[in-house]
Amino acid sequence: MEQIPNNILVIKLKQPGDVLVSSPVLAALKEAWPRSQVSYLVPQGTEEMIAGHPLLDKVYVAQRRGSTLLGTLAFLRELRRGRFDLVLELSGGDRGAFLSWVTGAKERLGFNYGGRSFWHRFCFTRMLPAPPLRMHLVEHNLEMVRALGISPRAPRLQFFWKPEVEARIRELLAAHSLKPGGFVVLHPGAGWRFKCWTPQGYARIIDFLQEEKHLPVILTGSQAAHEQELVAAILHECRTTPINLVGQLTLKELGALIHQARFFFGMDSAPMHLAAAVGTPAVALFGPSGDFNWGPWGEGHLVIKKDWDCLPCGQDGCEGSKISRCLVEITADEVIETMTRHFGG
Repeated sequence: MEQIPNNILVIKLKQPGDVLVSSPVLAALKEAWPRSQVSYLVPQGTEEMIAGHPLLDKVYVAQRRGSTLLGTLAFLRELRRGRFDLVLELSGGDRGAFLSWVTGAKERLGFNYGGRSFWHRFCFTRMLPAPPLRMHLVEHNLEMVRALGISPRAPRLQFFWKPEVEARIRELLAAHSLKPGGFVVLHPGAGWRFKCWTPQGYARIIDFLQEEKHLPVILTGSQAAHEQELVAAILHECRTTPINLVGQLTLKELGALIHQARFFFGMDSAPMHLAAAVGTPAVALFGPSGDFNWGPWGEGHLVIKKDWDCLPCGQDGCEGSKISRCLVEITADEVIETMTRHFGG
């Protein structure tokens, strides 16, 4: 850019994991232009993924649903009053494009995804070529930063929490006689059922860790009905009893807990990205989604997947069944053998 922007807005209207994976954009902008103000616009329910970041100046939260007309107009006026010089729209959707236009910023950048060019050309002042398909989302997001002439150095995910969150997690660990690095966090759920493994598989891993490796397992999850059902089925299959904190932690508390764990075990999910952000090794099972896009960012992680030609298909289960054979046919023995090799026994 010819002139350094004073006030920047980054728009990421996606799921919690997507918001977290975009955090290197914030660091890159502040590294290049430390005096610039950088704000984020994210959907309601995802703000904890970026809130508290020491480089972030403000968070705008867009309601997902149920907003009144007056509430929506007030929100649009608030964005307009932000007086942004530069907007980076990382979501790729029509809503993000519209909100970019609403800001009235002099420069508004978006990616040129197929089929949306006319509407998006109206909303953006500059459209960038869509990044390659086989590119991690961290790098995908940073392509927009590079288009500004910025070369990010050693991008990494970052996640922050307050001292009171740390204190709550330490109290929880003490209540269960656990020490940092002396347990595993297992988060079986994901945003969609077709990205989940089998109750029998999870139970076998829990029993293996607790009986053979003498590593207590903390089971975590959301309050979503499908996750509650999955956890109940897992507990029914277990011989041993994990510590059940399902539905009891905020995202900040979950991140702080994972930070203290020996490693994280789960699926392609927001908690997997939390593990990467807090520096904890992640063991992640992948199926229909591509690990080249969504794998845990950084070194020391382990992705387990089938070596099938149909992967990744991006479908919601095989033939619309909501069940992904590439996941459910991964055996517990395969997982244990691969983990043993990775962690050295």
